[in-house]
Amino acid sequence: MSNNQRNESSRREFLAVATGLGVIAGSALLAGCGGKKEEGGEKKAAGGEKKAAGAEKKAAAAGNACDDVSKLSDAEKTMRTSLKYTSKSPNPEQICKNCVLYQPAAAGAPCGGCSVVKGPIAPEGWCSSWAKKPA
Repeated sequence: MSNNQRNESSRREFLAVATGLGVIAGSALLAGCGGKKEEGGEKKAAGGEKKAAGAEKKAAAAGNACDDVSKLSDAEKTMRTSLKYTSKSPNPEQICKNCVLYQPAAAGAPCGGCSVVKGPIAPEGWCSSWAKKPA
């Protein structure tokens, strides 16, 4: 057998062993990540989601009622974030209540709506989709 054939054979063996070890290590990591239970029988991931929802409710109670996103889906929350929605506009000339997309609050309600950003919308808020309402 020539040196080239031995080197090629050694490389193949090395790659086969390395690939096998990678598969075994990856499987062990994945097996270790799931299925662990906390007290009460809930998976850790579900407990984390419940903690996040509780934090959102506390933030809304402590601050602006229009910041409560606990009833929104993850996609709707992501949309609010990607459009940079904030309940207090950094520019007093660009606020939700003078935006063409804003839907006024019902009588006595603190928050309105928006045709783009889902969930409660503060009249004094702002997002990157803001467009001046025609006069």
